[in-house]
Amino acid sequence: MSRYRGPATLISSGGAEVEVYVDLRSKQREWSGTATISDFDTDDPHDQTLRLPDGREAQVTLGGSEAWSDVITLVGSGPPPF
Repeated sequence: MSRYRGPATLISSGGAEVEVYVDLRSKQREWSGTATISDFDTDDPHDQTLRLPDGREAQVTLGGSEAWSDVITLVGSGPPPF
């Protein structure tokens, strides 16, 4: 199992970018985690891109969050970028 905690950029399908703090874990070829985010358009939870500081990218699907929380779940698609 590998893990990445740190800064990342979440990019919407429309090209909007927002800086986030992520806590990601992978187990074999599956990976998921959370992102702390203050303002982002989650109307379309598909086709989001997660970019790490070193430039590696991966597709993610945004999951749910509590109404009062700025933490959302992420489910990765394809190989983990970390």
